[in-house]
Amino acid sequence: MNIQQFQYILAVVDLKNFEAAAEKCFVTQSTLSAMIGKFEEEIGIQIFNRKTKPVSLTREGEQIVERLRVVAKEVESLKAFIQELKGEMEGEIKIGIIPTLAPYLLPLFLMKFASAFPKLKIIVTEITTAEIIAALKNRTLDLGLLATPLHEESLVELDLFYEPFLVYDCGAQKRKKTIHPDDLDYAKLWLMEDEHCLAAQVKRICDLSHKKAEKKLNLEFRAASIDSLLNITKAHKGETIIPYLASLNLPSDEKKNLIPFASPTPTRRISLVAHQHFVKKKLLKDLQRIIQETVADVIPASKEKKVVKPL
Repeated sequence: MNIQQFQYILAVVDLKNFEAAAEKCFVTQSTLSAMIGKFEEEIGIQIFNRKTKPVSLTREGEQIVERLRVVAKEVESLKAFIQELKGEMEGEIKIGIIPTLAPYLLPLFLMKFASAFPKLKIIVTEITTAEIIAALKNRTLDLGLLATPLHEESLVELDLFYEPFLVYDCGAQKRKKTIHPDDLDYAKLWLMEDEHCLAAQVKRICDLSHKKAEKKLNLEFRAASIDSLLNITKAHKGETIIPYLASLNLPSDEKKNLIPFASPTPTRRISLVAHQHFVKKKLLKDLQRIIQETVADVIPASKEKKVVKPL
């Protein structure tokens, strides 16, 4: 058995088609089928049920493929480790970032990062915290940018910065210089969907207050994006809570609706997260440095921070 056979098998599993897998691997279908057949003959187990359409895995094949993915990932890690020893940085890096951070953080650093590693293909995807954690664990994602701590033993968290929260209030008659959670009007407070970690973080802020109220409207809207959240808040002259970076691109007439929290300021900790066996340590440190340097001039420093941990 050899690594090439592993790649052929995994290509068929992913594409569920021998012909498409052969095209992906730049070989003829007969060559790919023969190599897979030799592997099955060598181990004495049939991996694929070729009579089904699309092609499917046998019960034993499912377990073997699970192990092959681990081996294939370790081979990729070995190649990356050798590259780093030689001072090279090529190949591909997959980064996941939460939607409440992506539109605001990526424009600040992504081009600088890409310029620093011109031979590296960078693939960035917006996905939720739960999806990032799962993808980092199964090694289909290399890095994650999200709010921490995650309390995952297999993942390593490199702190980037603390992002303060702000109140966006469209209904205040007289606006205060700062606000305390007790001063929020919970009857007019709009939130993100529960699947976003921002929703959990905002609920933590609300838990700092003993004051609660039910909405007067017979309407509940759970926003999937911060833009939607701001729009519904404006339309109903309500209020909401947003992270600092989301406030930077607001029109000047809307920035007057922003109110900072009184000290201690609620914040969320943004980190760069990788699997504990991620081998491109230099790239990891360089990306951490680039983001920290870029954000340093954007987010005001705060000596006293109250970290709002995601649930």
